[in-house]
Amino acid sequence: MIKLIIFDFDGTIADTKKAYYSSILKNLKEKGFNKNQSEKLVDEGLSLKATLDKLGLGFISKLVLHRKIMQEVKSYLKQVHKCKSVSEIRKIKCRKIIVSNSLDEFMLPIIKHLKLNRYFKEIYGADDFSEKVQFISKYIKRHSINPKEVIYVGDRVADVRLAKDVGCIGAIISGKCAWNSKKEVEKANPDFLIGDFSYLKKIVGYLNRDGM
Repeated sequence: MIKLIIFDFDGTIADTKKAYYSSILKNLKEKGFNKNQSEKLVDEGLSLKATLDKLGLGFISKLVLHRKIMQEVKSYLKQVHKCKSVSEIRKIKCRKIIVSNSLDEFMLPIIKHLKLNRYFKEIYGADDFSEKVQFISKYIKRHSINPKEVIYVGDRVADVRLAKDVGCIGAIISGKCAWNSKKEVEKANPDFLIGDFSYLKKIVGYLNRDGM
């Protein structure tokens, strides 16, 4: 029986790729990083802080860069739209939460603007934890849930790895919002690769009927 579904936010719930890519790539280019280096770093799926930590910059430089990127990212707030078929999530009868590497200052206004609060029981952003796998594992344990009774839903290769590290079921949604292509995700061998959230509802129904 599926007891919990954990959703990523960027590229899964909201189409934020343009906001992050445009700002991060522009600012990293100014710091001397080429496009391939920058895209590879962003595609790791880490929080902005963790991403910048990998650049080898000094504390002040990281602080300034972080502030500048977030100011630019937030300027895209009203241009962000829901990903395809997000409304289908409400039809799934299960505890649903968001755990995202996005900062609350960016994510929460979008969730409010798109009226998504009622879709999820709890919402956690990068301000609430330092490492996503560890946070999810502790959350599952705290609620006395078997990882096999959990589905983690994301949109990229990093999300396939995360689900495997947690020991839960991974469902990766592929579409225009996704940060990785269908071909890239397929190579990572996810448990499920879905085109929209109506398929997630079917997967939950199938797993519950099958008795896990």
